[in-house]
Amino acid sequence: MIPNLEMQVNKTNAGLYTVTYGYKEAPLDEQEAAFAANGLGIVSPAQLGFLRAKERKGTFKPYSRTGADVFYDDRTDKIVVVPDGAISKLVGTANLVDAHRQDREYVIPKNQRDLVYAMVDEMLKRGIAFVAPHGQTEVQTLEFGETDLTSRLFSDKGLGIEAYEYGDWLQSQGKNASTFFMNEKDYSSRAQKAPYLNRLRVYGPNSYFVIGGSMDIYYDSSAFGVRLEKTAEGSTKK
Repeated sequence: MIPNLEMQVNKTNAGLYTVTYGYKEAPLDEQEAAFAANGLGIVSPAQLGFLRAKERKGTFKPYSRTGADVFYDDRTDKIVVVPDGAISKLVGTANLVDAHRQDREYVIPKNQRDLVYAMVDEMLKRGIAFVAPHGQTEVQTLEFGETDLTSRLFSDKGLGIEAYEYGDWLQSQGKNASTFFMNEKDYSSRAQKAPYLNRLRVYGPNSYFVIGGSMDIYYDSSAFGVRLEKTAEGSTKK
């Protein structure tokens, strides 16, 4: 099947950034192909939080898949969040989509596990990936810049994005806490006796701004593709 790469691309401003963006409802692999064809990348949790806080039109409030992989490591019984879809790209995003289309987890094939383990270990060692808690975790929005989970998800030093900005914005929306949902440890370590992969999703006001890393059972779901570019004002050195 030839993927549908058509989508509407728009521009808006957020803080000192000009944002080129598109929003597409489709399977994840089709979304990523469409974004790439238009010079965009699937939004990261940090970018989405920043855009919600800084873009005044409310464009980025809706639910979105993100570029963060959620890896359930059977060696350590830990959940590892890996940015930029690095594992998905290695094993094939289409395979993840096909598994979720069948309402099942995507289990990493045996012939790819050593490569995935090595990637995860290296990214953890370098501080690129990080370990997230199992089950449900609630974080006060006033503490978004202080907890490791929120700081790692919603900060991006390269773009100058800080987690507290999203927390402050959530607080301004009357949201005093945000809830993170990952698989329970009993599920990930007993029901699933092999490493498997999901994709992190960030929900909007209709779902109380929750963050989910368990299986995405919806085959056709929405996502933002974005490109952030600093304005002339933002790139001027003082």
